[in-house]
Formats: sequence, C-alpha cells, structure tokens
Amino acid sequence: MYSHGETVVLDLRLYNASAESAFVGRPQRDDFVRVKITGPDGNAIPWRGSETAESAAPSSSDFTVLEKYHEISAKRVLSLKDGAGFAFDKPGQYTITAEYFLGPTGSFESFAGQTKIVAGPLRSTKAEFCIEACILEPLPVRNNRSKSALEAVRAFYSYVTTHGQLGIPSGHARKVLRPLMSKRLAQELDSLQVCDDDYYRRYGEILRANQDKPETPWLEEGLFTGPNDAATPFAFRLLGSRAIGDDRVDIELRFTTEQTYVELPPSYDHFEGVVTVILQNKRWVVDDYVALYENDELLRLSTGYPECRGGQWVGEKSY
Repeated sequence: MYSHGETVVLDLRLYNASAESAFVGRPQRDDFVRVKITGPDGNAIPWRGSETAESAAPSSSDFTVLEKYHEISAKRVLSLKDGAGFAFDKPGQYTITAEYFLGPTGSFESFAGQTKIVAGPLRSTKAEFCIEACILEPLPVRNNRSKSALEAVRAFYSYVTTHGQLGIPSGHARKVLRPLMSKRLAQELDSLQVCDDDYYRRYGEILRANQDKPETPWLEEGLFTGPNDAATPFAFRLLGSRAIGDDRVDIELRFTTEQTYVELPPSYDHFEGVVTVILQNKRWVVDDYVALYENDELLRLSTGYPECRGGQWVGEKSY
C-alpha cells in the first residue's frame, strides 16, 4: 500500500529453481528486465521520460553464475521522478509483470564459459500494489447493488487491509471502525471484549509465568476476513452484491494475502467472504460477516464463540 506521491520501489528477483548452475544477467540493467504495469482502469501505464535501456554494451560485471536454489535481486524505482518513470496518479490497485530477456547470445556467450545460459524470455507472475486503497471493483457488479452500501464496505475494508486488523478492534482501529459498524455489531464486539478481559483476569498470571499462548480463538483471527492464512490480507476486491429488501445488502469480497517461504519467491493466495451491510439511521453500516475459507458450517460472525457465555470465558482452562 502506497500513499499518493510516495516512491514505489520494485524488488526484482531471479531465482534458480533448477538443479544446475545458470548464467544470467543481473536485473540491475534496465535492458535485461522490462516492466509492464496496468492501472486501476485496466489500461497499460506508459513509461514517461527517456528510454530505460542501457546505452553501454554489457560487460562481464553485468552477468553472474546463479547457483542452484539461489537468487539474486535488485531494487528499481518505478514511480515518476525527475521526469522519468510511471505516473501513478489514480487511487486503486495496479498490476505489475516483469520480463527477463538477454537477447542474442553472441555478445556475451564468452562470459558464460560452460555454464548454461538463461537467455529468456522469462515472465514473472502478476503482482499487485495499491495507491491509497487496495480497491478494484470488477465489472459487472450486479445491477441490484446499492452504491452507498458499496462505499461503506470500501471504507471499512480499506482500513482493515491497510492495518492488518486482527482480533477485537482496539485503540485507533476501534475509533476508526466503530462508526462504520451497526449498533448490533458494536454491542457484539463489546461483549466479546468483556469475555476477553475475563479470560485474562483468570489466567493472565499463569500465561505469563509459563509463557503460554492464550487460548482465545479470536486472538490471531481476522474477524472480518477469515482465520489462519486469510487473517491479514493486504488487498480486497468487490466481486458482487445482492440486495435483500430495502435495508440490507450482502457483498462478496475476495482478499489477497502474501505467502513467503525460505528460498522461494513470494506467492499470493486468495480467499473469499461475504459482508452484510444494513441501513441504520439513514446510512449503511457493516453488520455481519461470513468467511468462506476454513468455515464449512458457514458460521457468521454474529454466531459468536462458544467459549464465551454472558460475557464470561467458559472455554478451556489455561492450567
């Protein structure tokens, strides 16, 4: 997530997934890697300013032997600076791809020796980043949508995905999200907080003494996104909406999370859910949520937690 005008930097990585060494060009050179970017409107963003290709002929220092299961990387500024770069002047989600290509081997094959040359072209997987908000509303969203209901969801989930909201909103998150919630949902979270406080009154000292992890299931859960891998997405999309009467709209969302593994490039996973917004006091507010990931019974947030009853913790004891 970037603010408008903030410098956007791309981390380019070449990873050798084969079982033998490979001769590659370093991604620092612009003419070895070409970047293509699509804006929130689906159109390609043109590069502004002078050409990025290097004028000097490649030398031996522009290449390296990449051992098996190793990678090399380089950072490149993409945003407009001193009249050159991509202009990210629209809020929303941008898609980026990169292509690695050395060109004809005649000019550098003497540097490679007996090492296998990876000349390309090699294309990266698509990556995404956002300006101001990770929002992309693909068309068509069903005609029975309420535009103001969608806007309420945009505002709510822009904060959730930007700040990685886990568990019961507190502090700044509570201050920002509460006005966007229904009275019923706010009361539900208040009751959950009372139960959380009761848990720590009972077992706080034991947890600290034994350095145990709390048993509260909402501790690392995204109440408005999903459990485990779906807990902290960095982007969301509105997939569609369904009006239920005049004062309720169910909106389907798709979240994107990033997975990082040792010695492997980052990968991206997608998870879906449905948020319910209702009309209350002449404005749309978030009232409920159901995750569609690791939730076979399709339990809604309003179902609550069996570990809590009447504001008290009745779940597993921490001793």
